[in-house]
Amino acid sequence: MKKLMCLVASALLSMSFGWAKCQPDAVANWNYEIQPAVGQAAEGSAIVRVWSYSKKADLAIGQAAKNAVHGILFKGYASSNDGSQIIGRDPLINDPAVEQNQAAYFATFFADGGAYQRYVTEINNGIPDQIVKVGKQYKIGVTVVVMIDQLRKRLEADGIIEPANVVVGKMPTIMVVPSNVYCFNRQCVKKEMVNGQEESFPDYDRAIMENSDLVQAMAAINSRLVKRGFEVKNLSSALASLKNDAREEQVLKSIEYGESITESPIDQLRRVAKADIWIEIDWNENEMRGGSLKTLTFTMSAIDAYTDFVIGGVTPSTSHVNYSSTFNVSGLIESAIQGQFDPFCNTLVTYFNTLVEKGRPIKLRILTWKDFDETLMSEYDGMELREIVEDWLAENTVNGKYGSPDVNPAATRMTVEQVRIPLVNKKGRDLDPLRWARDLKNMLNANYGIESNLSSKGLGEILLILGSK
Repeated sequence: MKKLMCLVASALLSMSFGWAKCQPDAVANWNYEIQPAVGQAAEGSAIVRVWSYSKKADLAIGQAAKNAVHGILFKGYASSNDGSQIIGRDPLINDPAVEQNQAAYFATFFADGGAYQRYVTEINNGIPDQIVKVGKQYKIGVTVVVMIDQLRKRLEADGIIEPANVVVGKMPTIMVVPSNVYCFNRQCVKKEMVNGQEESFPDYDRAIMENSDLVQAMAAINSRLVKRGFEVKNLSSALASLKNDAREEQVLKSIEYGESITESPIDQLRRVAKADIWIEIDWNENEMRGGSLKTLTFTMSAIDAYTDFVIGGVTPSTSHVNYSSTFNVSGLIESAIQGQFDPFCNTLVTYFNTLVEKGRPIKLRILTWKDFDETLMSEYDGMELREIVEDWLAENTVNGKYGSPDVNPAATRMTVEQVRIPLVNKKGRDLDPLRWARDLKNMLNANYGIESNLSSKGLGEILLILGSK
């Protein structure tokens, strides 16, 4: 057996590219097994070991690269069951009919010297890891690296699979932050007075300063999002902007009942960052076998920054790796989320497409200043003020959609939820809720001489105080 391995290795190294001509049935039958292999590949790639079967050893060796790419496309692989316990990966193409329907495409793609070879690289010059005689066949293991992200982009460009980031209009803006659980578990917490009560909030500044792994993790997720076409806001930059923002003060206005309408630290940050979606990340690390094996369980949730609605997430996934000084948290996260990240991105895109079509839901609150002599039931040109506001809403929301107005008995307050505002104005420019509501403020002043003060609480709540300037 050792002699056979030496002969095979010598023959392999003597070939200019390393692939032998394959018999037709070797490709047609796709007789192989695929499994994850230990090692750290570049982001968007995976190291796999392919076990190819053939009556001739050189044919099995030559088929290994094709088998690896084919396996990534149509089979995927299960999590390893040895000490490395590397998490498995779903195939890029889940529909088995695609291979048959696109038979001509894949025949060319996997032909000798075909495009497949651009997305696979040999390890150890393609020399087999192991050669086993199984009956009349050889079972030969070869380890390769498959550039999965590049392979996906090729298939997207060729129209074989749907792109992961198709979107109508513009892509959502995203900011990655540590979850509340992450911050509270690491004592990165600060207390603030909100509406007269002391509350605890995550201290992002402290979390970043005290946890270098967090910086690595956010950078890893940000990099992946940018590659998928999303616009990403950096948390550290947003925190710096918040500190320098003149509108940082918590108390917005005092109304006639002596209440304070306040912004929490999260509301302030969201208003300054202006990201459509927040992605909250969290993980737990554990060491096993006296530190020789490290595990990381990772979770990720996407939240609409305007409504706090949970859009989607990555289910808790655990990655296991043998300890290595070069394997950092970003690498563990890469392993944990593989196979889930594309569906996660698709969820964000689908949700944002819905906002483009149906409008972004916000809350509108209209209050009366203590010196305002009228109420929301006062008549102007034969119409109650609240009716004037409703007519304006019907004309300035997407498809005239908004929730039923809630007016208090004294007609000094009016709250309207689920107000569906467009994402862009008539000129195609981004339209945030504050700019949208400014047209209402201007209309009331121009048509009825009503002065008002307009402000926002966070991103998704607009406050219009009548009689105040």
